[in-house]
Amino acid sequence: MTLRNSRLVVVGCWLVALPLSFAPIFGWHNQTTLSESANPTIVCRFITVIPMSYLVDFKFFFCTLTPLLVMTVLYICVFYTIRGSLQDKPGNNSQKQTEVYLKKEKQLARSLSLVLALFAVCWIPLNIMNCMTYFGKEEDVPKAAIYVGILLSHVNSTVNPIVYGFKIQKIRTGYVAIWKWLCQTVKKGLLPFAFV
Repeated sequence: MTLRNSRLVVVGCWLVALPLSFAPIFGWHNQTTLSESANPTIVCRFITVIPMSYLVDFKFFFCTLTPLLVMTVLYICVFYTIRGSLQDKPGNNSQKQTEVYLKKEKQLARSLSLVLALFAVCWIPLNIMNCMTYFGKEEDVPKAAIYVGILLSHVNSTVNPIVYGFKIQKIRTGYVAIWKWLCQTVKKGLLPFAFV
């Protein structure tokens, strides 16, 4: 993939994500919370503003579960393709280089699969609890469980850079370079703040 194509993919992801994220602002919200309130002001809590239909039907089934299933199928296809290519016995130098390349690709695919699995582990519990609330009663799910689910979903964003750093050599090299630059900059006193 070229740098230009990579940039186009990133811009495309943002262009798709922005309107999806703004759906509640453009009308998919709990208007009844505002109209039923006797007070001129209301307490703005996420659950009172965002309807469960948005969280379950749209966010979980459409924006989380569907892409998760598609990515899982694609990763399975990638693994089978790489495995099939690695089983071909190399005979000359060119084939040995191809085998080294395929092994690196397999390692990268494993790392990305780990990120996908962590995403599922961190996000599925909260979404299942939202489904239980939506299709059942709010009392079916303890508040403590909801808070743990929310915490898990936030942990996912914290874990990804760590996984990338440990599993993908180029990213680890980048982290080390950033860390060295930061340490040198702090030593020279070029930053307006210091880590104490």
